[in-house]
Parts: sequence; structure tokens; C-alpha cells
Amino acid sequence: MTISVKEEKLKKIFIKFICLIMILGASGCAGTNVTDEDTSALESYNHAMFKFNHVVEKGVIRPVAKGYRKITNSYIRQRVTNFFDNIGEPVSMANHLLQGEFHSSGENLARFMINTTIGGLGLYDVAAKAGLEKNPTGFDKTMATWCVPDGPYIILPIMGPSTPRAATGWVADSYSSPSYWIAQESGDDNAEWIYYGTAGLKYLNKYAENLRMLESLENGSVDYYETVKSAYLQNRSKIKVCNKIATSASPDYDFDMNMDDD
Repeated sequence: MTISVKEEKLKKIFIKFICLIMILGASGCAGTNVTDEDTSALESYNHAMFKFNHVVEKGVIRPVAKGYRKITNSYIRQRVTNFFDNIGEPVSMANHLLQGEFHSSGENLARFMINTTIGGLGLYDVAAKAGLEKNPTGFDKTMATWCVPDGPYIILPIMGPSTPRAATGWVADSYSSPSYWIAQESGDDNAEWIYYGTAGLKYLNKYAENLRMLESLENGSVDYYETVKSAYLQNRSKIKVCNKIATSASPDYDFDMNMDDD
């Protein structure tokens, strides 16, 4: 199969991004070359980007999410959640393999086969009713298993709270998603827009489902930035690093937006 020039460029950009973000993560956690001035500069950037994201969120994303909630109901949103969760099963299957969790990888494969066929392309989680519960994972957790450091807390444009390892994992999972490769192999000139459109629907649906929690978080915070940072980092501490979980207090809010079934 011939690889197009466009695909080749995308792969090169992806590889360069992975290398860059991993270097940043390693240097951020090493601590030997990081000065107080560097830390202060990063915090200044984070505060500025957080304010920018908040403006975009309140001015654009939140109104769109509210409109989406008005034209849908919980049943429809759950079907959308199930559909995208099912698309993510092959990604989880591959990463469970990389983590050495072969039984979990097999369960991901079984869930994907059952829900894609009997569950109507994943709209219904039939596998869960058969005793195969969701067990999602990604390249972020795979790198943690490999003892890759998390790196400093950073705020990404639009995407929000992250770390170098989390960002790397997100990019890797996005490019390894079946929806991405189906769009690429379709030969449709609009395949790229179709992929980004479906990805937008996925995150809009998640945001809409978590809208009330996010509004409660903001309204109940004295310092919204610090509250979001604390909750995010506490959730990050639950990820196994070198197969060990750091001891941490339970977060007040769960930033893992994977929805449970109705």
C-alpha cells in the first residue's frame, strides 16, 4: 500500500511531537536543571492559558454544550458515549498488551467483538451485561507502567489540564484509534474533516454529560485555578507508576470523564 505524502508528513510531525514532549517530561521530573525561575515562568504561563481557556469555555464551548443537552436526552448521550467507548476498545486492548496485562487485553477484544455485533456497533454495552466490564486504558498508563515520569503540570490550549506524559498519551491514542485509520483508508477527500468532526462530537458529548459537575466545581471554588489543578493532580496520582500507586487523598472531583452505563 502506497503511503501518501500527506500521511508521511503527519507521521513525522507525530514522531517529533512525541520526542519533544517526552524530553520535556523527563527534564521536568528530573529536577536537577529546573530553577525557581523556570517554575515561576511555567506557573505564569499556566495561569494565562487557564484564563484564555476559561473565556473560550464560557463563551463558546459551554453554550454549545447547553444547546446539545437541550436537543438530546440522557438516553441518546449514553448511546453516543457507548459508541465511542467501543471504538476505544482496540486501543485499550493494545495498551493492556504493552502493559503485560494479557487477560485484560483479551477482555477488551471480547467486548469489542460482542458490542460491535450484538450491541449495534457499540451503541449498547451488551458485554457488560455478560460480565465483561469496561476497563479502559491508554498509552499514558502504558508509559507510567514503563516508569516514564509524568512531568510538570501544564495547561494546554483548549484541552486544559495536562502533563507531558498525559499529552503524549493522548496524541498516541488519537493516532492509533480505529476511527482515524478508517477515515485515512476510506479514500474520501473529506475523511480528515469527518474524523475531526466525530472527535468533536465525542468530547462535546463528554463535556455536556459533565457540565453540571464542572459548573458546581467553579461555583464552589474560592480559587478556581488551584481547585482544578489540585483535583487533576490528585486524579493523576491514582495512576500506577512502575506498578505502584502513590498514596494520596481522594479527589473531590473526578476528572476522568468516562461515563458509566445507565
